[in-house]
This record gives sequence, structure tokens and C-alpha cells, in this order.
Amino acid sequence: MHEIAMVEDVLRIVEEVARDNGISRIDQVNVVIGEYLMVKPSLFEFAFMAAREGTRAAGAGLTIETEQVELECPGCHHRYSPRKINYNCPRCGNPNPLITKGKEMFVKSIEGDDNTG
Repeated sequence: MHEIAMVEDVLRIVEEVARDNGISRIDQVNVVIGEYLMVKPSLFEFAFMAAREGTRAAGAGLTIETEQVELECPGCHHRYSPRKINYNCPRCGNPNPLITKGKEMFVKSIEGDDNTG
């Protein structure tokens, strides 16, 4: 279950950003996860809810945005999003496309409070 390690990375990043920006309580974490990573959103959310305890994000909500895989054929430069695991270029049949989108995971934004007001 690689979701646990990914959640730990997200929380480490979120804690660092909050600390550097004077945010004492994180209310919302918004992440983008590429489809190619094959993350199960329900498992990611479950891991997040468990791992957030004891952090500035202890009561934070989580929004997961899935980024669709986009490929580019190195032969004919056709860009496409595969419907299934068959990644062959639909135009020329090249079996070795470049993944141009959908293989990253990142924190899109966080929302929180500095507790000064």
C-alpha cells in the first residue's frame, strides 16, 4: 500500500509550508495525483485521516484531484490519453510512448489559519 508513504510525504510538505508561512492550523489540503501512479483515492484518504493526527492538519479535510494520463508518441508526435492499459500510439502503433502528464503527485494548495485574529 504505497498510499501510506505518499501521505507521509504530503504531510511533511504541508507541515513545512505551514511552518514557513506562519500557519498554525491547516483546515484543507488539496492534492493532485496522476492516474499513472495507480493510487486508490479511498486508501489515500483513509491513510491521510489516520496520519494527520498530531500534526497541524489534525482536523483538515482532503480533496484529491486525479490528473489523467497523457502520452506522446516519439515517432509521429501524436498526443493522446489511453483508454486502457494499451499505451500503443493509436495513430502509428508505436509501443513506447512518452508519458507527458499524469505521473506526478503534488500539493496543489492548503488552507489554514494563523490564529492571530
